[in-house]
Amino acid sequence: MEDLLDLELERIDKMPKLGLMWVEYSAYCLGVNIAPRKRSSKYCKLTRIIVGLVNLHIIYSLIAFIMANYHISFEAYVEAVLLTFQLSVGMVKMIHFQNFVEQCANLVFSTESGQVLKSLGIFELDLPKKQELLKALRLILLNNWAIIDRQVMFFFKIVCMPVLYYCCRPYFQYIFDCYIIRDTCEMTLTYPAIVPFIQIGKYEFPSYVIRFFLLQSGPLWCFFAVFGFNSLFVVLTRYESGLIKVLRFLVQNSTSDVLVPRKERVKYLRCCVKLFSRISRHHSQVENLFKYIILVQCSVSSILICMLLYKISTVLEVGWVWMGMIMVYFVTIALEISLYNLSAQKVETQSELLFYDWYNCAWYNESKEFKFMIRMMLLFTRKTFILSVGGFTNLSHKFLVQVFRLSANFFLLLRNMNNK
Repeated sequence: MEDLLDLELERIDKMPKLGLMWVEYSAYCLGVNIAPRKRSSKYCKLTRIIVGLVNLHIIYSLIAFIMANYHISFEAYVEAVLLTFQLSVGMVKMIHFQNFVEQCANLVFSTESGQVLKSLGIFELDLPKKQELLKALRLILLNNWAIIDRQVMFFFKIVCMPVLYYCCRPYFQYIFDCYIIRDTCEMTLTYPAIVPFIQIGKYEFPSYVIRFFLLQSGPLWCFFAVFGFNSLFVVLTRYESGLIKVLRFLVQNSTSDVLVPRKERVKYLRCCVKLFSRISRHHSQVENLFKYIILVQCSVSSILICMLLYKISTVLEVGWVWMGMIMVYFVTIALEISLYNLSAQKVETQSELLFYDWYNCAWYNESKEFKFMIRMMLLFTRKTFILSVGGFTNLSHKFLVQVFRLSANFFLLLRNMNNK
């Protein structure tokens, strides 16, 4: 007879998961196939080459603009610097996850199909109320997936705002110049850049139209890199926190006379220990996949927030129209770095609560073997699940505050240097 929990996990696996679906599509658009069981990887290599060449070309155009305006003022090329950093980080993410694509695909498959919970053995025991226990576990998992979808799609909407701004700005600028102020009727580039071209007589290679749409694709690559890989971290860590919630529920009821008969409690607790071991292995895989790319992300985000603060201080003197765009960009970058810390903090908090659940169950009335396993788990769970930033520090609310504080200090330094 097949395990009841395994059957339920198969049903959950077939349910639509909007957040994870968009994460998979975003990574696939960059040539990184993290869900090989759903789609072919035939054209991924060609996609990576095209994306890499286009991004390098755009970065070169932005750097050319920065060098041409280097001696004017920082305000003249700060936007180009921001976009250069954003595209460069996207390239680094794409290369990093391509190098770990097999590990990444295994984690996504394990998360979506519930491999950590399969063949656990709890429902093979002689439990009097299996359906009530299964219903409680199903509710925890479904609520966890609902939270994942809400968070990922909220981030999706936030990231779309600056992308839509950069994609639509040249068209609105054209309408404004041509039909409102009636000054010039020339389509401007999406953002400040000097795209190299060769002029032969009256012809330009590549033409202005090609250069225009080449720059138009830049915001899309930023969207795929920012949304896809950051949301992947949210999916994996939030799912891990849901697994810990499941384990906490099982441990809390390990001495319940209603759900677990006394003669089955040792076997039941062994299943809980097995689940803890699997969650620990899952956590280690997530840690190894993200710890170095998070270090890059946090470093670049600190610089971007600093520059955006500086841009905000200068835009205040120009007008509130530009202020809205900069604030949208600022919110996107701030939310991008906050997602890492808030999701990691959720895992750490659930891990800390798990330690108290092991201790607070009525183990003192149980057998020696039961007490021995409890003592062992208290030793193992004393060290909470944490996600590090390149091995230097830990992701948490405290680290998030430190990042914003560091950005503010750099902003003050940059402003004082510019005033001199």
